[in-house]
Amino acid sequence: MFSGKKEDTTPKYDKVDTLIGKSAAFNGNLEAEGTIRVEGIFEGELNIKGDIVLGDTGKIIGNVIGTNANIAGRVEGNVKVKGQLHLTPSAYIGGDIDVGNLVVDEGAVFTGKCHMGDNSTLPADGNKIDSKQGIKSMTKQ
Repeated sequence: MFSGKKEDTTPKYDKVDTLIGKSAAFNGNLEAEGTIRVEGIFEGELNIKGDIVLGDTGKIIGNVIGTNANIAGRVEGNVKVKGQLHLTPSAYIGGDIDVGNLVVDEGAVFTGKCHMGDNSTLPADGNKIDSKQGIKSMTKQ
């Protein structure tokens, strides 16, 4: 009866497909599917068709795009997730966020602009966040 199928945006943090460990440092852009966990330092754009877990020892310097994100470490850049962004007590985000829904635990720090709601879906045309321009506007001009 209904032809539209809603995409499942339930967080899947328990199965990790890609791991950047505590002693690792990655410099560059990364595109992947599945769940990624960052415990070390990642510098560049992280574009994941899946979930992102940033451990309390992890640091991301650059923009982050994904389905859901659980942040316990430090992000210095913009974050865009079409599902849930969860900031734990040790989380820090210095940049703008664009999310479907937001959970902020007491103690988390966020400095930037927030856009939240149904219009916070990843662009259908596959546009990425431009690190010099920040999150692109979803409105037509």
